[in-house]
Amino acid sequence: MRPHRKLVVASFVAAIAAPATPARAGDMDPAPERLYLNPRVIPDQLTCQQVAQNLTGKGAQQFLDMHPALVPNASSCLPNNVSWANLMSELGYAIAPAAFRPARTTGFGGFAIGFEASFAHINAGAIDATGTPYWQVGTRGPVDPATHQFSVVNKNPDSFLQIYTVDVRKGLPYGFELGGVLGYVANTSLWVAGGDAHWALLEGYRTGALGYLPDVAIGGGVRTLAGAPSFFLTTVGLDVQLSKPFTLADSAVLTPYVSGQRLIIFADSSVVDLTPNVDPLQQCGYEGPNVPSNPYAKGPVYDGTPVCRNTLNTSSGSTIANNSDFNNNVTFQRARIHRWRGIVGLTYRYGVLYLAGELAMDLEDPSAENANLGVSGSRQWTISLGAGVMF
Repeated sequence: MRPHRKLVVASFVAAIAAPATPARAGDMDPAPERLYLNPRVIPDQLTCQQVAQNLTGKGAQQFLDMHPALVPNASSCLPNNVSWANLMSELGYAIAPAAFRPARTTGFGGFAIGFEASFAHINAGAIDATGTPYWQVGTRGPVDPATHQFSVVNKNPDSFLQIYTVDVRKGLPYGFELGGVLGYVANTSLWVAGGDAHWALLEGYRTGALGYLPDVAIGGGVRTLAGAPSFFLTTVGLDVQLSKPFTLADSAVLTPYVSGQRLIIFADSSVVDLTPNVDPLQQCGYEGPNVPSNPYAKGPVYDGTPVCRNTLNTSSGSTIANNSDFNNNVTFQRARIHRWRGIVGLTYRYGVLYLAGELAMDLEDPSAENANLGVSGSRQWTISLGAGVMF
């Protein structure tokens, strides 16, 4: 290879492998605890988070007396499942498996390793059916240099999610190929990992009438996120691919490819505290569970619920335990999101080195199959670049 070609390839690989600037690390970390809705009993000038904060401490009774219509156990935050589904749909799309390969495999005994960079467009300013700008509310935002705390809302979320990965592929007999991926999502604390399986149904014809036929392959991939204890997100991609190699001068091979891909996004919530700044144990004056062995337990029914020392007097004259913040620990609705996307790409190989680029785009609006979940964002697209060695 000529020296200037070596310099171009080396620069390209270095650019892809370079990490994102650390100054903004964490701005795009998901913050699902901010995705809440107020129950109807909350006055317009208040939020359920403010109610929980004011019902803690010495001024709790005074606050309740100022708002006699409030019923503490009916004033807890509700999970905003619509915003949650939109956030998970777009994040799941961003980590979806990229093709980044022609339909033809590396061959029996073949091996490839490369660096990939994907830039997935998200609807950073979109507002869902609940009136919530889910990327602004649902991500951490920058750290305030004065308080060293994350902002309450991310006023300027990134328009693209950047995913940088290392990809390894190994050819097997009978046209099969397996791969593994490990990387991270820039500007977050999230990692992405996964695997791919690829079966070339038709490859290798280069002469005669059959030489005009494209290579054909089917395959699938899985990508999952790590580093987010409040939720579990996995994207499965199933695809059919066509490609056709063209030999150029200097023994180079240029291979365009096209693929149709079915995405299935699995989003599950763990327990999320919608009032993270309020301690329910402190609010209620926790004295242990309601079990027979606890001297503070109140029988005759022992159900294991918290026993609270702190109480509140309601407007009806009754006395209730100040335990409403326990109700702010919730789980979001399980989401199973289905999307179709098309992929076009191009690989260039010279000797053992290769470069690749592809564009993936939604074939229909995300709401087409997911309106029942409230998914309403615009179509997304992803540009991916890759470089590596194949031998």
